[in-house]
Amino acid sequence: MLAAFRDAPHGRRFEVVRKLRRALAQPAPDATGDCFDIGEFKSFEQFETKYRILATELGYEGKVPAPGEMDFLHAMVDRDDIRHPGGIGSRDYFFLTALVSILAPRRVVEIGTLTGFSAAIIAAAIHRQHDGAGLPSGRNGITVETIDVQTRCLIDETRATGFEIPELIPDLVSTVQVHTGKESDFVRELGARNEFGLAFIDADHRHPWPLLDVLRLEPYVQDGGWILLHDIKLGTYGRDQRQTGQAPEGDTPYGAEWLFDRWPFRKIRSFHIGAIELPSRRDALIPFALRLMEEPFEVTGKAAKRVRRALYQSLTDLV
Repeated sequence: MLAAFRDAPHGRRFEVVRKLRRALAQPAPDATGDCFDIGEFKSFEQFETKYRILATELGYEGKVPAPGEMDFLHAMVDRDDIRHPGGIGSRDYFFLTALVSILAPRRVVEIGTLTGFSAAIIAAAIHRQHDGAGLPSGRNGITVETIDVQTRCLIDETRATGFEIPELIPDLVSTVQVHTGKESDFVRELGARNEFGLAFIDADHRHPWPLLDVLRLEPYVQDGGWILLHDIKLGTYGRDQRQTGQAPEGDTPYGAEWLFDRWPFRKIRSFHIGAIELPSRRDALIPFALRLMEEPFEVTGKAAKRVRRALYQSLTDLV
């Protein structure tokens, strides 16, 4: 608790320590950390098979892809030769599409927009699930709120963040709202607590940024909801490349990987992407978060101190 007192936001130190002690004194809920590995989505044929397996695992036995789902995925694969660096590959967006299609959330929040490819994938899947009853009736019809700290796209600063959205889903542009120059705490401006049906995090992977993003989003995701994480094998991938004498493209931090691997509740893995289920009791995340915060931060300097304070602030919001 000394670390919590020292690093908590000024003016709230006693409140933070008091709330953390109260949460840690509660009986720990049952948590097995069971991981269901559905494997890679390697082909269109596998998509339909794995879709049914995933639907059963999620409690939607018998659910099948929506009309137009396969046609849309074919169109996305046809674009793979012009896919921008940093975007998710077909094996990952097949899983993303399947999960969104099965859960059929009405509103999704995403952290890390980049070109807007994944936001478009999510919006299209939501539309197909709810098209029979019209578009979801969220805030002004927005189904995907995507947040990025960068105003200009990180991989092409001549273009705006999210520039691919109108190219990929021209008829659904109005259902996606891009928020730039913001961090994940901006979610409080976009929805009420317990409002979003799903969240997707694909932003700064350096530990503990993924953990902070999860803690900030958690109060705004529905009870027992899911949060998707990308690059959950990035650290190991970089390590393996270096061991074989290869130079990885860019940094390969462990933040998302540590978060997923050590998640003490239910989770689903598919290659480099995975989903974690939130516990029904929100303060059950506090012991896990405190343990993960003991790992050396990959964020350094003044940013590390700011992130640590933000973590303690987010922990108090869970109780």
